[in-house]
Amino acid sequence: MFLDTHKQLTLFTSEGKLDQCDNALKAATQGSLSVGCVSEDGVVLASLKESNNLVILSEYKKIYQISPNLGITYSGCQPDFRIQYNLSLKISEEYTDIYSTNIPIRLFVEQFSRQIQEYTIKKGYRPFGTLLLIVGDNKMYRVDPSGSYTSLQVGTIGREYTESGRLLERRKGMLDDNISTCVECIREYCGRSVKSEDIDIGVYRGKEFRVYSKEEVQEVFDSINKI
Repeated sequence: MFLDTHKQLTLFTSEGKLDQCDNALKAATQGSLSVGCVSEDGVVLASLKESNNLVILSEYKKIYQISPNLGITYSGCQPDFRIQYNLSLKISEEYTDIYSTNIPIRLFVEQFSRQIQEYTIKKGYRPFGTLLLIVGDNKMYRVDPSGSYTSLQVGTIGREYTESGRLLERRKGMLDDNISTCVECIREYCGRSVKSEDIDIGVYRGKEFRVYSKEEVQEVFDSINKI
């Protein structure tokens, strides 16, 4: 059954599972590690950029801004995420055009996950092979390939997500501390030496989300190395 690529996506197995959703989740969990942490004064995302030697890392992103108040990162298939990111921009822009304000994260996640879920039931489509962390309005949500979403205080996706999640839970603090902790977490569990250009950082602070520049990421690394 695992190799039956022609099986309909909406057909349940005798165990009550949708194999294609399970397969998409397996693909997502094999992606590079991304972590996030919520505190009283903001939210941080940090994501490892994995690529071959021919890729210019400065042109490769893992964290994106959806709107002035929302940010997103992923683990899994990059081409799948590109489609999801375009969907997220459409939802945000349509809301802003109608109401002249940024879409609240709860409403955004509800609408976004509904569209993601449609890819698990429509003929000619397949589930996205990604796990997502979405932050904004001092909250964080994880969205899986089935379209299910969960509100989190600590979020980890990708390889070694279990162990990295335990570390973040133990060391969770205020925003500035969490920024360093998230970077240290990736360095601890990514399985290789990591430089500043290998990591993207995004921070929600003061009702705005923004992605750190390479100089700001380097400052975070420098502060960690001084400890």
